[in-house]
Amino acid sequence: MAHRLYDMFMFETSQETWEAVLALLHPAPGERVLDVGTGTGRLAVALADLVGEEGKVFGVDVSPAMLRQAQRQIARTPFRDRIEVRQGDVRALPFADGSFDAAAVSLVLELLRPEGTAGALKELRRVVRPGGRIVLAALAEEMPYGRTLSFYLVLRSILRLAALGRPLALRRLATQAGLVARISMRRSLLRLPVDILLCEVPKAAAD
Repeated sequence: MAHRLYDMFMFETSQETWEAVLALLHPAPGERVLDVGTGTGRLAVALADLVGEEGKVFGVDVSPAMLRQAQRQIARTPFRDRIEVRQGDVRALPFADGSFDAAAVSLVLELLRPEGTAGALKELRRVVRPGGRIVLAALAEEMPYGRTLSFYLVLRSILRLAALGRPLALRRLATQAGLVARISMRRSLLRLPVDILLCEVPKAAAD
């Protein structure tokens, strides 16, 4: 039941963020694209439409229940042969180096501990080919904090729930992981600021 409620809630509240992710990632026909934190597969379906018959989308999520729901939804679309879902963790992705032309990570990184976020960004850099694109979407750190974000941070400190993510300085973190930050957008999720950042994997860079 939780994954069904999640799907209805997240589809409505995250639509603006997902549209920005798609616009920045701009998948081309024939590309291999990774969708991290695929949830119930809605973004993966949109990506599959854009990569065309020669392309392929891989959706990864840590939740078996989410993936079962994703498989059911994907099976009802005309893009089911273009999408493969796997259980996996962004900190240890089950793919070889340079497997993808592009990757999208929506509302996942802020749920990790700081060391986990750094590890996840390095993993993304590993599995996307040099010159490939990565779009990151995460709860944004803003200075000074607005009223809604301030209230959210107080609530998070009181409840101590892992499900309430921490705001991130996304561009700084991406740069520290060796990615080249290109274009950013700011969107809103339940009146909280969300940054969407297009990054490029360097064609030649030392770790």
